[in-house]
Amino acid sequence: MEETKPAQTSVPERVPPRYKELVERWGPAIGVEEARTRWGQLVAAAEGGTVTLVAMDTTQSLGYPTWAAIAPLDKVADPGRCPVWALTSARPKLALVIADATRFPDGQPQILTRHRRPAAAVVAALTLVDLPPDGERIEVDAFLRQGGTITLHFDAGQDGATDEDGDVIQEPIPAGYVAIAKEPDGHEVGRGGGDSVAEALLRLWRPPAHLYSTEPPLPDGWGTRADTDPWAPDPR
Repeated sequence: MEETKPAQTSVPERVPPRYKELVERWGPAIGVEEARTRWGQLVAAAEGGTVTLVAMDTTQSLGYPTWAAIAPLDKVADPGRCPVWALTSARPKLALVIADATRFPDGQPQILTRHRRPAAAVVAALTLVDLPPDGERIEVDAFLRQGGTITLHFDAGQDGATDEDGDVIQEPIPAGYVAIAKEPDGHEVGRGGGDSVAEALLRLWRPPAHLYSTEPPLPDGWGTRADTDPWAPDPR
């Protein structure tokens, strides 16, 4: 799905750090009442690929994950298992819809339907952070139908460490779920991770082919030496 991006805007000064990436890409969050007023327009924009950030309160609770997003369906890992709202029912109860989508730790994407057909979704904005490029995502259903396999496991992470002076020598690694995709011959072609199984599947991606190439990398921001691990964090 081709994304329609808003004009570039600077990040507002009081945006919580966890949301800055999203604000840089999609523009500032709006309030619930504005979202309700522009409801039809925003859902239509989501159907066209645009994400609209919505905050329960844009000036308070800056560290709490109360931001949601009206988003395209392809930003939801498993929409068939999510609660469903007709557009006309969701509009007057938008605060409740957002609360159900963002409630920690058991919030779920809320699917919006038009004439009983899925049209868009309200999701917790944090689930959109660090998503892979659309062209590199592995579509789970299609991949499995083609004979691929996806395995899931839980990584307990590890505690950080400091030296005798209190300086950090090992950053903590948070716990999370990891999804690994393999072709029928057992060759690994992609992986993803997240705080839940759904997030791990949503972040399941296939690195660009030239990450594995023996040719010198192109200066496009993805390049790395052929003898490095393509899954390793970028040192830059």
